[in-house]
Amino acid sequence: MEATARVVLQARGNPAGSGEEYAKVLGAAHRAIEHQPGPDIAKDAAVRQAADAARKLAGLLREFRNSYGTGHGRSTLQPIEDEVLETCIDGALLWVRWALRRLQSVLIGALQPLINDLRTGTFSSGSLATRLQAADLPHLAPEDRRALGLAVGQRAANNTFTVRIDGVEACAASQDDVAWPLEYREGLVEGLFIDQFGQLQVDEHVYGVKLAAEVLSPHPDQAQVLHDLKEKLLTAAWSTTIVNRWAQVVAEMRLHSRLLREEDARQAWAAIADFIESTGTAHKSGGSS
Repeated sequence: MEATARVVLQARGNPAGSGEEYAKVLGAAHRAIEHQPGPDIAKDAAVRQAADAARKLAGLLREFRNSYGTGHGRSTLQPIEDEVLETCIDGALLWVRWALRRLQSVLIGALQPLINDLRTGTFSSGSLATRLQAADLPHLAPEDRRALGLAVGQRAANNTFTVRIDGVEACAASQDDVAWPLEYREGLVEGLFIDQFGQLQVDEHVYGVKLAAEVLSPHPDQAQVLHDLKEKLLTAAWSTTIVNRWAQVVAEMRLHSRLLREEDARQAWAAIADFIESTGTAHKSGGSS
């Protein structure tokens, strides 16, 4: 029981101290995964109540240990009835099995491994959707939401269509800023234009331009997000691929500016397009001279 609880807390990035009391370790682990989302994990309140009852039963196992165990300097064991053994085993397994089911989703949605995989791993159809659900975006810290959105956007801009579908298009199609938090959206927009090396890069078919505008649709401060993006683009080098598609990027930006509801945001969007166009024209002129 205690080993399982400690593994849960370790996976959540909040390990228990070596001398922490059993009841505190168990309670902290239970709270850490009580609302963990994931495939086949119920959100029903009755399930949470049943799990809490299992936790209380697991807490009573300490009393059995005190009564029958050897941890208090006993030289001999007391006779242990079969019912005591079976009650201990059943009580332990009930909570442990519940915890391990949820621990699987905790591990699937672990933030840093997910970001690392977005850098170099592979994704099959639907796998990112599962891992984003397990990551529990609404309950991540704001900076973690943004970091994850940035990694997803950059991978999508690198032409991984499964990531684009699960992590960008799904967000762009939704106005729900709880399921898809604002910080995640901000990271996506930056990642769709700036790669992990700080260079301007847009995907091969320039899908990311329209998607970026759609992702920003429910954001209450679209203009500021785009102003911040432009500041980063001003000092960004150009990837080798963008040199051949900047004109298409500009054309798509002009076409889809209407998707931004704020006039200030449309002006900031147009300013980015103007900057890319002027820089691209200068590159082209320099290359032909």
